[in-house]
Amino acid sequence: MVDTFHLWWEPGIADQLQRAGERIVSYQICDWITPLPADTLLARGMMGDGHIDFAAFTRSVAKAGYRGDVEVEIFNADLWAAPPAVVVDTMAKRYLDLVQPYLD
Repeated sequence: MVDTFHLWWEPGIADQLQRAGERIVSYQICDWITPLPADTLLARGMMGDGHIDFAAFTRSVAKAGYRGDVEVEIFNADLWAAPPAVVVDTMAKRYLDLVQPYLD
């Protein structure tokens, strides 16, 4: 399981992803936002709103051989309270800009 929220800051993550190779079974994405909310479970932000370099991270996942689904996993009370159509539209656009081009 490769989860950007938990792994993006790890030193040498690109090398570790290569080492994992075909053992990667899932790629979950969301952004690391600051300041972190009091409940860090709800700190996962919309891609592009935080600090993660999705191009570099996604290239590393793809280079490791992962070709499976990409799960957008945003736990964030502010986004849950926003109009669903706006959230989904933003998510789709950000995915197409920040993640999808780097999966090949």
